Amino acid sequence: MNDNVLLETISLTKRYKDVTALKDFSVKLKSNKIYGLLGRNGAGKTTLLDTVTSRIFPDSGNVRIFGQDATENQQILPLICYMPEKNYFIPTMRVSDILKVSAMFYENFDMGYADQLCVRFGLDKRKKYKTLSRGYESILRIVIGLASRAPLTIFDEPVLGLDAAVRDLFYRELLEDYTNNPRTYIVSTHLIEESADVFEDVLIIKEGQLITQLQVSELKEMAFYMSGKPSEVDAAVSGLNVIHSEMVGSVKISAVFSRFDDGMKKNIRAHGVDISPIPIQKLFIYLTNSNREGMQ
Repeated sequence: MNDNVLLETISLTKRYKDVTALKDFSVKLKSNKIYGLLGRNGAGKTTLLDTVTSRIFPDSGNVRIFGQDATENQQILPLICYMPEKNYFIPTMRVSDILKVSAMFYENFDMGYADQLCVRFGLDKRKKYKTLSRGYESILRIVIGLASRAPLTIFDEPVLGLDAAVRDLFYRELLEDYTNNPRTYIVSTHLIEESADVFEDVLIIKEGQLITQLQVSELKEMAFYMSGKPSEVDAAVSGLNVIHSEMVGSVKISAVFSRFDDGMKKNIRAHGVDISPIPIQKLFIYLTNSNREGMQ
């Protein structure tokens, strides 16, 4: 296994009765990168994360982390911090006690940093878990995840219940700590547009399968709207991967997701169509529409 590959899944398949949550899912993630995990509800994101962290087991396939089989591997589990959407902390425990217990599981846990984060996010350590609002439950998960300093840190919907200012604080803290203490992050979120600049790579899942894994910068370079007279737009997009088309009055707008070579660029310019970037959120919607087979 490549020394720079931290996590590898090999043909993971997981079924729940008649539903296939993961289907032959294979991916390789490198060390010290921030990955965005994107997919619609029911796409298989949480199943993937639960499988990677041995919360559930696949029907077939393997997970390797740090070059080792990850299934119930007691050497690997302390190196992974997984903050799922729902935690089952004891309701009567105080935040301070939850942090102390969490520190026992992660050898790199930085309690001083956890205390700083509680102050920055306004989390009262004296409060009992059952008294926390949905937003402060998310903040507690954020504090534990960041302070764990685990080589593989995973957040599943980390900003639920948080307003825009607090979400922005989380993204800034994540980037700052990542810069000072590099590690691999996987962040599953539905707030794509505001988090896209945080990610280096994105994984897009559809119906339990990986349809796209690209650097965010490459993703943006491949996605464009082309608009103009229908005949000119059709000619300009010939041979390209058109992921959406619509008419607005007499103007045709086609969304294209392709790697452009010089010949394609010359053809587009020759037809005089207008070109504009596709927002990441819209691109995600187009790629995961039920009537699409994914990226060509």
